[in-house]
Amino acid sequence: MNERTSVSESGGMVRRYDYDDRTIVVADLGTSADDVTVDVVDGTAILVDDGEGRQREFDVPAGDVAKATITNGIVTVEVKR
Repeated sequence: MNERTSVSESGGMVRRYDYDDRTIVVADLGTSADDVTVDVVDGTAILVDDGEGRQREFDVPAGDVAKATITNGIVTVEVKR
C-alpha cells in the first residue's frame, strides 16, 4: 500500500491509498452537513453542499468507481483498477 496526502484547492485534507487492485481517496469536508452530495465525473469527485451553496472538487484516479460515500463529513471514493 502507498499513501499520499495533499491539500485540495478548497483547503481540505485529501488522502490517497493505492492498493494492487484499487485506490481509495478520502477527503475531510470539515462539516457533517446532511445536504452534501458526491458524484464522480471524468476523474473528478464533485461535492455539492446545498445548505451553503458551495461546490468542492478533487481528482480521483482513472478506473471504475466502485462507491462514493459521505459519512460524518468524510468523503470516501473507491476506484477499482
